[in-house]
Amino acid sequence: MDDKNQIKKKAPPWERPMFMMIITIVGGYMNGYTYITRHNILSNMHTANMSKLGINIALGQWQDALSYFIPIVACILGATFSELIRTLLIRHKFRGDWRKLALVLETIALFFIGLLPTSFPDIIVTNLVSFFMGYQLCLFRDCIGIAFNTTICTGNIRNVGQLLYNASDEKSKDSIRKLIIFTCLTFSFALGAIPGTLISIAISTKAVWVCSFILLSQAVWINIYECSVV
Repeated sequence: MDDKNQIKKKAPPWERPMFMMIITIVGGYMNGYTYITRHNILSNMHTANMSKLGINIALGQWQDALSYFIPIVACILGATFSELIRTLLIRHKFRGDWRKLALVLETIALFFIGLLPTSFPDIIVTNLVSFFMGYQLCLFRDCIGIAFNTTICTGNIRNVGQLLYNASDEKSKDSIRKLIIFTCLTFSFALGAIPGTLISIAISTKAVWVCSFILLSQAVWINIYECSVV
């Protein structure tokens, strides 16, 4: 088998654990970013937002309920926008994988978010971040054949538990490998929150530009892969 055929058999970047780990780190980073720069607000906590929405409705605290409802809607709209981008790019026969341009669009959006000062209303900034985290959630949905979320952790934690059982039951190298990979992927979200917090303390709102650079690098990675298989 020649080198060209070997290259063609390589998995695309978005199917590789390292690529997915980097994207997940961005999700965690953004939580640290909004927590520090936007008065302790987490942009990727929609399970908690759902609970607090219901609790505040039950207590008749309508304004508080609205503050939890809006980021949920922003996340929904972000996911919708992601599907719209995918549909338009595929329909217009965009050359290469559609997620490459989608990452570039997110890169630009996060760059402009970094230009907004701390005096800018928190509710607008945090919901913009929530929008683009919902958007990012739809770009990459699985890793090593298992469903995976890059901005929400609950389902990933469940999968780690299931893989732990499989590894203890089957005791095969493949089941243990999947457990290790998925555990690392899941906790990379928390790993991302560490620099997200520290860099935000150091340089405030412009800390989001780190994510812009990372996402742009991921888009370049996809482009290099596509060039290698032409």
